[in-house]
Amino acid sequence: MIQSGPAAPPPALSAHGITKRFGSLVANDSVDFDVHFGEVHALIGENGAGKSTLMNVLYGVLRPDGGSIRIEGRDVSFASCSNAMRAGIGMVFQHFLLIDRFTVAENVLLGRERTRGGFTDRAAAESEVRELAARYKFGLDPAARVEALNVGARQQVELLKVLERDARIVILDEPTAALAPAETAALFDVVRRLRSEGRAVILIAHKLKEVMALADRVTVLRRGKVSGSLPIDRADAATLATLMVGKVIDLDAREPRRTAPGDVALAVRDLSVLNDDRLPAVRGVSLDVRAGEILGLAGVEGNGQTEFAEALYGLRPPSGGSVTFAERDVSRLSAEARRSAGMRYVPADRQREGLVLDFDTAENALLGDQRRTRRGMRLDLPLGQRLASAIDARYSLAGFDPAKSAVAYSGGTQQKLIVGREMTDDVRMLICVAPTRGVDIGAAATIHRRLRDVRDRGASIVLISFDLDEIRALSDRIVVFSEGRIAGEFAAESATDAQLGACMAGVSSVA
Repeated sequence: MIQSGPAAPPPALSAHGITKRFGSLVANDSVDFDVHFGEVHALIGENGAGKSTLMNVLYGVLRPDGGSIRIEGRDVSFASCSNAMRAGIGMVFQHFLLIDRFTVAENVLLGRERTRGGFTDRAAAESEVRELAARYKFGLDPAARVEALNVGARQQVELLKVLERDARIVILDEPTAALAPAETAALFDVVRRLRSEGRAVILIAHKLKEVMALADRVTVLRRGKVSGSLPIDRADAATLATLMVGKVIDLDAREPRRTAPGDVALAVRDLSVLNDDRLPAVRGVSLDVRAGEILGLAGVEGNGQTEFAEALYGLRPPSGGSVTFAERDVSRLSAEARRSAGMRYVPADRQREGLVLDFDTAENALLGDQRRTRRGMRLDLPLGQRLASAIDARYSLAGFDPAKSAVAYSGGTQQKLIVGREMTDDVRMLICVAPTRGVDIGAAATIHRRLRDVRDRGASIVLISFDLDEIRALSDRIVVFSEGRIAGEFAAESATDAQLGACMAGVSSVA
């Protein structure tokens, strides 16, 4: 008699036939998905493909209209996130759910406060969070207020919230979308450690290089359905891109210019800018940008690039120096006046700075120009509807409806709405911060192509990106910011990761 071996353990989490509808839109259409302990399973797809919807179903944020969920082979049904957390699931959302005025420790232990004698025991809480942070090599001060932290540190706080509850199944929704390269590498180390600890990790991602570097398996969603699922050793970037969007896309390829750069359009001289704490953020920066040129600004996030962009657009007054645009000193002009002169701006934070989330799509399509286009005291909503429809035609906004609130779109679709609004045909100067942050590979290719088109029509572009591949692929020249100063300048076609990384770190040369 042949003896069979021990039965394989069931998946840590498995979903079968998950269906979720929003009116006539089927966001998830009979989706099967599972993840095992000690595994990183990546979930990829275009914006609006249903990735976040599926994860929200697994985490109890949404109730499915069909299908079933199992934890270690046992049927479960989640009425809320609390049910999912008690079942061992933790989720780090793409847009962080933190209370800015609370400390790190207060956010991590929110709802699970440590008390002594009926009062909150702050010392015990901070000691516990400090120990947990040290275990994962997070350089966090438990007593620091979250509002003072950069994006990477805030993400670490979100991770600590999950780890403090000892989640065995960890969902990471676009965890690197807002991170600089060094922060991304540190996060990779954490993900690998979670896997080595035997946890199951679900990674929602857009960057195929990250998927190839981290995942054990990958599942692709397309228009709400699974278009493919395979182990990573049978996958490559071309296969995954084809499963996502139906064709091979190479975002890293440089394309030849159609026109030569013209005269200097933007001249910055000895510009200094203070941050929100009235400390120097930009220190005596001077540079020129020509008409029909993309100037790439590389650097670790938090080295003055955002303050520099805000000063160029008129959102932050300079503490010294000057900005000249089209031979006119605009240093003291408002953002509205600069916009009237042809400047446009894609901000770093789409939800806080780029959109009014409660406004509908048509209203958001008018933002920035609402005073110039209004009818008396009212917004010109027919114009907004036409502009929104034009953006949809160019960028394919998933689930588009001019009357839909911006908050109802995925993060990537929100980003496309902002980029489409700012990259108008009459733009003369575009200041762009992380334009493809959080968008899928197809949308990123569309945005890259549009940036090149805008440049070739003679506009000047200042591109601030924390993706070195993107900087190299799009820029005509690259300058590196470090501690608020220009640390170096490079020809984009010959700059290497080692050279740029060393300059970002303050090292003058690379062997």
